[in-house]
Amino acid sequence: MRLAKNVLVEQLRPNMKIVEFTKFIDPYSRMSEKVCKFLQLNLKGTTVEVIRNGKTVTCSINDLQPEDNLQRVFDIPDSLRRLTIVTKGLIPELKKRGFLGFTVQIAEKVPTTKQEKRQHSVRKANAFVQKVKENMQMREAASDAAKNMFDTVRRGNPNPDEIKGSINEVMSQSSPEALAAIASLQSSDQTYAHCVDAAAIFQSSYYAIKKKRGEKSIFPDKQLALFGAFMHDFGKAKVPKDILESTARFERDSREMKILQSHPVYGAELLSGMKMPSYIINIAHYHHVKMDASLNSNYPQGVKYEDVLMETRLAAIVDVYQALVGRRSYKKSWGSAAAIRYIDALAGTEFDPEVWEDFVNAIGLYPKGGLVEMSDDTLGFVMNVPEEDLERPEVAIFRDANGENYAQPFLVDLAEEEELEISQDLDHYEVLGEEAIDIFLSLQIH
Repeated sequence: MRLAKNVLVEQLRPNMKIVEFTKFIDPYSRMSEKVCKFLQLNLKGTTVEVIRNGKTVTCSINDLQPEDNLQRVFDIPDSLRRLTIVTKGLIPELKKRGFLGFTVQIAEKVPTTKQEKRQHSVRKANAFVQKVKENMQMREAASDAAKNMFDTVRRGNPNPDEIKGSINEVMSQSSPEALAAIASLQSSDQTYAHCVDAAAIFQSSYYAIKKKRGEKSIFPDKQLALFGAFMHDFGKAKVPKDILESTARFERDSREMKILQSHPVYGAELLSGMKMPSYIINIAHYHHVKMDASLNSNYPQGVKYEDVLMETRLAAIVDVYQALVGRRSYKKSWGSAAAIRYIDALAGTEFDPEVWEDFVNAIGLYPKGGLVEMSDDTLGFVMNVPEEDLERPEVAIFRDANGENYAQPFLVDLAEEEELEISQDLDHYEVLGEEAIDIFLSLQIH
């Protein structure tokens, strides 16, 4: 386990691992063409955050432009280990090049005793609660950005750089893992917040899957993966607003439903016109294509399933999962574990079973933030995805068997507590109402 810490160049020590460059000398604040080329040559494969024309923009280092004000460099590939694993010789070299501040990872002492392991788990759980708290406003801002993006398209003047910049500006500071937990803790509209939640769940599960498979991502950086998933429903921008924002349930063969089911085609058209990468277009175009083409839920028609990318197959799963766990005005939400059981029954007909299995292993049978009832009738929130046994996560117990909240919530590790188990997963809103998110954010676990 490694801890992240912000340091200046003078505070660097051998064996630290640099994960971000965060502070620079003046020439990087208004870069010349020469400086841009220097960075592109020496920091290949990284992602940068810059201020461009007064706006924060996240892009590949290859897309740097003269006059950009460099804010940070991140997503540093393993091929640049010579610049990320700190040695005595690297420190003066970084200072010479004008790199003055960094985010580094420092090896944390591996817990050995049972008490140390428990303390470690409690710290991680409290840190996760804090991360969710920090991302609450981020989710609202990202949802607003999605709404503005759709309105821009409706006015007929979509600007790809502006759209990508505005979305990345908000989402680049977020934690996909925290946003994914918020997706089940707080209500979601059927379009704008759905885009945010689905993107977060996609990115956090996608990179876990790729790491486990030992495969390289199709996306050049994590921000583009987040953006690609965010745009999966972009075609809904061409659906009339009264239909898109309606709280009514439309009949399967109704005019409104047919218009709604045209959104993948609309999305492909819009994204193609904006010169987006083919894999992002594939996600928007084919995320409702099923393995069994005869199903009523399969659209657009006439698509071969082998043309549906693995990324799109995952986006299809995430799309349905988020729609189930996200509370809408016209339907109750599902508990995250119940949603997993439902989709599991459709794997092999609607969804790719291999991608589905990988998704479940990534988010767990009981996803983080999920509300569960224990075999002793207490209630708690799931705080981790266990590697060994998905049915036995760590749970923050906050309510006793009599329905009273504990003054001091406490953490139980079901891998250690063999006599205790999860008896059922619960719908946050049905049990806790609007207080669900507030109860979670107030946790101070002991």
